[in-house]
Amino acid sequence: MTVPYSEPTGKRGDLAAMTKWLVFLEQREGVVKQSSIDAWNRVQELAASRPDVAVSGLLAGPASLGHLEGSLAGKGVIAHAKDECFRLYNQERYLRLVADILNREGAGSLFFADTVLSRDLAPRLSVRLHASLLSGNPIFDDARAADDGGCRRPVYSGSFIASFAPRRPLGIYIIASRRTPSVDYPGARIAFVDLEACAVAGEALFPLVRRLAMHQGTLDVAEAGIIVAGGRGMGGPEDFALLEQLARLLGGAVGASRPVVDEGWRPHAEQIGQTGKTVAPSLYIACAVSGSLQHLAGMGSAGTVVAINRDPHAPIFDVADYGIVGDVHLVLPKLIEALQEFLKKG
Repeated sequence: MTVPYSEPTGKRGDLAAMTKWLVFLEQREGVVKQSSIDAWNRVQELAASRPDVAVSGLLAGPASLGHLEGSLAGKGVIAHAKDECFRLYNQERYLRLVADILNREGAGSLFFADTVLSRDLAPRLSVRLHASLLSGNPIFDDARAADDGGCRRPVYSGSFIASFAPRRPLGIYIIASRRTPSVDYPGARIAFVDLEACAVAGEALFPLVRRLAMHQGTLDVAEAGIIVAGGRGMGGPEDFALLEQLARLLGGAVGASRPVVDEGWRPHAEQIGQTGKTVAPSLYIACAVSGSLQHLAGMGSAGTVVAINRDPHAPIFDVADYGIVGDVHLVLPKLIEALQEFLKKG
């Protein structure tokens, strides 16, 4: 089934009063990001207590849908804009596409996963559509959400919880991933509807100046289920080889604190924290990370937290499930050796 593409009108009218929620699904290299799948499932959980809410989705760019079978919860229709013009992120194209679908669906709430793309696109949409925007991992309360779309959000690096409510007919939310065990949703009823080729496909209108891609054969820290993070206490960039070795054994990714990135030891793509990426792995191993409020704000949704630090009073121990007081240069080799032996026996 195809739906014709049309230019956004910019007028929402009475449709904004309808209880419809739209979830934006992001793809990269033709694969739907895990963080977007997590966002869809979180919105479905919230909608489960709201019989008056209909959830729909928008997937921009050509992508394989086979791996989505059994991973999406709930019910709803996902519009798939599979035209090649959406393969790479383009601000104006994506703005027009999302605005058009919002107008057509009459959605009152738009949800994004917390990614680099959404941090650029969501604010632009909020300005163009005169919408309320809330990022920073909002916490939705069923009772308030039923009345005015209200929610709560950590502020001042998690020191306080503040309440918010949208002041515009359209509310845009950027929600952090919440990693859950792999679950099959046999009762889910998800339908994909293809959108026709877009009317803004001309490259002359939106030229690609340059594409920068980093291929390291490693997981994106925002997508990883296991993260081994290092702080300035590691000593230097060469010492992160220990973390890379441990991450490979565990099938995870290497993360870094802001001081490490500021020193140039690791790329910004690995930074975790308030000015970096928000992560929610099932296992988070913090090595020589002191645990500043800014760093904790980025990994507060992690499942099990293991901290290794020679300072027994480091704040990271306050949020850790397991703590090891010791020098990482002595602890990590022993941990890696024990893990290698365990894997050999398995």
